[in-house]
Amino acid sequence: MVSNAAPKALGLLLAVLPIAACSSPGPAPAVSASPPAAEGQPGDGVRRDPVVAGRRARVFIMAGFGERCESLPAPNITVTAQPAKGSVSFEPGQETTVNTSASGTCIGQRVTGTGIYYTARPGETGPDTFSIQAELGGDVTQRTFSVQIEN
Repeated sequence: MVSNAAPKALGLLLAVLPIAACSSPGPAPAVSASPPAAEGQPGDGVRRDPVVAGRRARVFIMAGFGERCESLPAPNITVTAQPAKGSVSFEPGQETTVNTSASGTCIGQRVTGTGIYYTARPGETGPDTFSIQAELGGDVTQRTFSVQIEN
């Protein structure tokens, strides 16, 4: 039997591979975030290295995956709280390894997601924050990121 129904998502993956601050350009029906206990902890996929003012830096990759760990269409991501010292941009089509998920499945699998990038204005230093919202298939995940800017 063939079904035309959209694949049921296991959740929205929140993962990133560590990269340099001067890196090159690099969900589905159930959208969820990392478990609260993992939020802000090492290994949760969030960039902790300082960003360099004037250089684009990938902070995170967000992606959805299905029951068989297959990549799902990119979520609709919007900035809900703009950073005070820079800007945020998104780049779809970034491959990453699942290192955390709400469902706990598919850890270690490769999927494609959307990179979340932060660029501090030249001359800025110190902390900055921004918030995003990701929506896919009616499910929503919200997340706030903090960055430390160095010159």
